[in-house]
Amino acid sequence: MVETMLLIAFFTASMWVGPFWMLMLLQPHADRTKKWMEGPWFVLGPLVAYLIVLAMNLGALNDMVGDGTLSGVVSGLADVLGTHDGAVLAWTHFVIGDIIVTRWIWKRSVETEINKTAAQVAILFGVMLMPVGLAIHFINMQMNKEHNTHS
Repeated sequence: MVETMLLIAFFTASMWVGPFWMLMLLQPHADRTKKWMEGPWFVLGPLVAYLIVLAMNLGALNDMVGDGTLSGVVSGLADVLGTHDGAVLAWTHFVIGDIIVTRWIWKRSVETEINKTAAQVAILFGVMLMPVGLAIHFINMQMNKEHNTHS
């Protein structure tokens, strides 16, 4: 039963963000995209999955604290992340962060009228490799700023 719940949480977190990400990627300026990205719906699936897995493993929080020292916390974190429960918690945590940052990238790109293709590249990487997507976005913003200054 626990294994099934973990698989459901993992699948839910992964698949939930797909439609939101695809709209930001393929139709960044569409009214439907703006409507879908208005509220908290884009993050709700992974958040619920995370909270369910966390509720099933409240002892994991205590295990991560270890003996209270920095090395104890790092060791406890490594131990927790080395379990199926910990891996799913980490994965859902990543997915939540990725979709929130990608939404921010999308929103800023639309507001500042970044070139659509440049924005799409940042959005593509936003969910796949979020730090890379964020770096691309910052470069896009700087290039857009310089372009607007010279125009």
